[in-house]
Amino acid sequence: MTTPHPDLIDTKAGWEPRLATRLSKLPSTIIYSIAAIFGAIGVTSFSPFHFWPGYFLSLIAFSALIITSPTAKTACWRGSSVALGFFGTGVSWVYVSIAEYGQVGSIIAGLITLAFVVTLCVFWAFSSWLSWRLIQRFPQLPASLWITLTLLLGEFARSTLFTGFPWLLPGYAIENTWLFELLPIGGIWLTSAAVVLTSSVIAGALLHKTNLLVQAFALFVIWGGSAFLSYSPVAWVQQTGTLKTTLIQGNVSQDEKWLAQTAGKSLAYYQQATIEHLDSELVVWPETAITYSYPQIKPYFSSFSEELANTNTTLITGIPDVGEDKKNYYNAIWATGDGFGLYYKRRLVPFGEYIPFSNYIGPILDVFDMPMSSFKSGDENQPVLQVGEWGVAPFICYEIVYSEQVRRMVRDSDFLVTISNDGWFGTSFGPWQHLQIAQFRAKESGRYVIRATNTGVTAFINEKGEVVAQAPQFERTTLTAEAKAFSGVTPYVQWGYWPTIILLLLCVVFSYLSGVIARRKA
Repeated sequence: MTTPHPDLIDTKAGWEPRLATRLSKLPSTIIYSIAAIFGAIGVTSFSPFHFWPGYFLSLIAFSALIITSPTAKTACWRGSSVALGFFGTGVSWVYVSIAEYGQVGSIIAGLITLAFVVTLCVFWAFSSWLSWRLIQRFPQLPASLWITLTLLLGEFARSTLFTGFPWLLPGYAIENTWLFELLPIGGIWLTSAAVVLTSSVIAGALLHKTNLLVQAFALFVIWGGSAFLSYSPVAWVQQTGTLKTTLIQGNVSQDEKWLAQTAGKSLAYYQQATIEHLDSELVVWPETAITYSYPQIKPYFSSFSEELANTNTTLITGIPDVGEDKKNYYNAIWATGDGFGLYYKRRLVPFGEYIPFSNYIGPILDVFDMPMSSFKSGDENQPVLQVGEWGVAPFICYEIVYSEQVRRMVRDSDFLVTISNDGWFGTSFGPWQHLQIAQFRAKESGRYVIRATNTGVTAFINEKGEVVAQAPQFERTTLTAEAKAFSGVTPYVQWGYWPTIILLLLCVVFSYLSGVIARRKA
């Protein structure tokens, strides 16, 4: 029989013994259902809902369910249930993409979506199991600290393995709180650590846990420092100029986008809209706005590019490219006119732009008539695009979610440009979550983010992470604004993960020392 953690057998005043007893009397299905409901509540913290306490409630429930679990297996199932509610609700837009545009039918789309959600839940399940084990094995550290460390480890694994899926990380829940000011210091991982630590400590305190002094002090520093920065902001970067920019939202239906009869009409619209905005120094078209390949379009564009150059206008557009071997295809961004550069997308979307383990999975998808994309990823080290005298770091669609990729390209850039085709998301809240992620990259890097999409949300985001101009969804329109150029780097761009790692290490060391001192006094 497993020896319970000392905190778990403390029968003095506190909620934990009573909660554990009451949970033990409930059927497992009831507990898992309640856990899933609390998980779903967490989605309300993210765009477009912006109810920031929601995710904290999810993690408080997650922590409490682990602490009160009698076995590691029970903790695993309870944590999985919270994750199922959270991811099942939060990434439900995956079903929209597959069902409406994957050509596989609603049943197969539902099964694929369920498999994807379950895969995401695996990381939380492992974190739940591991944290319970560590709580029992190393009682010198508070249960809440083990929960924080293991969940962050699971989220990091989810963000990196098999290209990763760093969507709906804990740190994205705090846009409307003081913690948003931590982004230039430690990025999304520092805010994620702050969110998980805050939630787990609250759960520990409510359940009458002991030895929380060090973590409470860390939270006082985190929240107090964030409040100070909110009211006395630090200028991490310096403005160096402005760039009049026009974004063109073509609103081309996803099921018509790649049709031969649509390609010419769509291109004609983008060109005409650009000609009407030659007073702008930069014009941006969305991802694969041009559905002809780069070798096909470049000769045709020669006179148009010359016209752009004569008016000191740079065009940046998404375009597919074909390698010299005529076998490799790339999702690319091309700068022409008064600028230059060709960038190949580095982070491809699994099952959307490439098929993992295609030798095994490809034949299965062929049975279901699922269209397979075969894009190749670009080189890791690619230069930024040039727009007149300015350097622009380019990101295609999903790439903007990778904070480390953005961080590595910021140093050589004056602006960030991200182009996307969020038509895949339909009318779900996927496009709004995507926009929110771009806001966090702007705040982390201290750069304007210029975001052009096919169906929305097309927007300008300033260096503070605020949307300063936005086009309506599902309309063919243009959006013009003055984008500001910045130089310099934020502490996050300089140091990356290190502020988060140092914070967690300090919590571990001082929590351990605090426990040793407390035992000696006893």
